[in-house]
This record gives sequence, C-alpha cells and structure tokens, in this order.
Amino acid sequence: MIKIAIRDDDMNFFTKVEDIKVVYKDFNYFPISFAVVPYVLDVSTKGACLDTKGNREPKDVALNTELVNWVKSEVRKGTCDVLLHGINHNYKFAESGEKLAEMEWRDNEPELAERIKTEKDRLSKLFDYSISCFVAPSNRITKYCLNQVAYSGLNFSGIIPIKPNVNFTVQNLANYVKRWVIRAVYNLPYPGVLKYDNHKEVNACILQSYDYLVKLFKFCCKHDYPMVINVHYWYLRDNPLELEKLRKFVMDFAIPRGAIPVRLSDLLN
Repeated sequence: MIKIAIRDDDMNFFTKVEDIKVVYKDFNYFPISFAVVPYVLDVSTKGACLDTKGNREPKDVALNTELVNWVKSEVRKGTCDVLLHGINHNYKFAESGEKLAEMEWRDNEPELAERIKTEKDRLSKLFDYSISCFVAPSNRITKYCLNQVAYSGLNFSGIIPIKPNVNFTVQNLANYVKRWVIRAVYNLPYPGVLKYDNHKEVNACILQSYDYLVKLFKFCCKHDYPMVINVHYWYLRDNPLELEKLRKFVMDFAIPRGAIPVRLSDLLN
C-alpha cells in the first residue's frame, strides 16, 4: 500500500471557501495539502491564478477571515495541511523579456531566509498549524533561494531542474543522479522522499492524463514510493473534466487499491 497526497497550490486572499468545497466535495475527507500565498500580488500581464490577475496591492490572506476559519477547522479535523507558497507569488520580467517566477527574481535577495521564516511563523500562528514545507511558485527556484528555504527551517516540494539547484555534496549528487536515471529509464518523475544536506524534498507530479497517473501509481506500488499530485483549485473549478479525472483516479482507482491518503507534510516529517 502506498501513501498518496494532493498538493493544491495558490490558496490566497481571493480564495473562496465555497470553491474549495465544491472542488473537493466528492473526495470524502481526503486531506488536501494547500500551498498558501501570504501576501498575494499579481502585476504581470499574464498571472498564474485567474482570481488574482491584475491585483496591484499585496493582499494578506489573514484578512480573508472566512477562509482562515475554515482552514483552522479543517486542520483540527486532520483533513487539511498548510504549506508556504512563496511570499507574494508575483512575477517579474528580466531585461531579456523572460518571465521570472518569484523564487527566481528573488535570487541573491538579502535576508530572504528571514522573510520566509517570518511568514512561516506568522501563518503557522494564523492557522494554528506548524508549517514545515515550502512550495516555490511555478515550481521554479534557484540554488540560492532553495538554500534560503532550508535555512528558514522548511522542507521543499518541487521539481528538480536539469541544472542542479542544490549544494554539491556526495549525498546531493547521488539524489540528483537517482532522479534523472528514473526519468530517463521510466519517463517518470522520481516520486520518493529524498534527504539532502539541509532539507528533505518530495516531488509532486502534475495532473497529466489518467493513464499517466495510473502508470506512476503502479511504479510507486512496485518500489514502495509515495505519490503526490500537484493541482490548482481554481483550474479544477473551471475545468470539470480535469476535476473528474483527478476524482476518478484517486477515489475510483487508487483508494480501492489500498492507497492511504496523507498530508504532504507528513511524508517529509
């Protein structure tokens, strides 16, 4: 039996509780790991989350009292996990015109670890839940920023890039090789938990085809790995067929075959 988690990114000031309830109403108390943006800001021309597009002032998630109270209630019931999702999730453009995610344009930003730790502690108190994992906006993060995440006392859920973004140690290099060998041989992301020199890390696969999810699930079962699926509530809300694909895989396929629903943070802790 394998452990399975759902990581839902982009919870923020604009998130409506009703949207979350509608999306997950058929998941029967499956614990969802919500990656929360502390001060959402979206001044780029093409934002990631439709609900925040064009927002030019940082909006504190704490001001959405209905959402905060709902999350706290779910935390008490054990049906909710809280992850830190950047600081404001904003994008910036390089001189070349390249669109940079937050943990790319903050590269080499002084005292970034302190800022991350401040938000980790603030949201932990807000939701009455000890946050222990960081998720980079757009799953993109530089070596410097990842080290800052680790210095702040957080583990990481993300996708390893072709260019290594971890310190060069024997252990880290072994992890890097392991992940890319699995991808090269099986055409799958390495799903297991990896221990690096200063943090733990677990990948979250994107919501691809139903057959892809089944293939990854069978691989995880064979090798005793957990499986984490990365989604966005607003995308599932606006795309019923994608939501049904997730529900069908999780509730009709994985759970009946013994998959154990868990919070992502528990995999790392």
